[in-house]
Amino acid sequence: MDLKTVSELSDLFGVTRQAMNNRVKKLPGEFVEKNEKGTTVVNVKGIRELEKIYDKKVIVQTSEFDEANASEYSMNVLIANLMEDKNAEIRRLNEQLRVKDSQLATKDEQLSIKDQQISEKDKQLDQQQQLTAKAMADSEQLRIDTEQLREDAEKLKTNINEEQSKGFFAKLFKPKKKDNTVD
Repeated sequence: MDLKTVSELSDLFGVTRQAMNNRVKKLPGEFVEKNEKGTTVVNVKGIRELEKIYDKKVIVQTSEFDEANASEYSMNVLIANLMEDKNAEIRRLNEQLRVKDSQLATKDEQLSIKDQQISEKDKQLDQQQQLTAKAMADSEQLRIDTEQLREDAEKLKTNINEEQSKGFFAKLFKPKKKDNTVD
């Protein structure tokens, strides 16, 4: 009868010794025995039960199996286990790529929003500069107008003072002015 230890079974099924030990403890007593060393071993029926649980074939019928194929079968099991491990790693890496793609899409969306905000701020800054330039131009024009008014007021004040300083008869008989200025 072909008996396998927990360590041998964990190698065949590609799981940890602890996981296999927990699984073997849950098997009914008819599938589990103790060998001459007192080590827990699983018989062929128990191995078949484990094959159903793990959905993995690790032994074949003795009529199908001969010593010449034993090495090839072990190699195939090893290759199958390695392929399963690699496929699991590929799935994990693909999931990481999906997460990264999602993060990049979020980042691109955030950058687009920031670009729109920057464009809006540039527009507002341009408008502010235009308003400032207009206000400065208006201020300059107001200063020029104020200076002109002051000059006109000074001229008017001077004319009034000249009029007041003239005598009574000079005021009464105004001479004609040669220039076209209005009093």
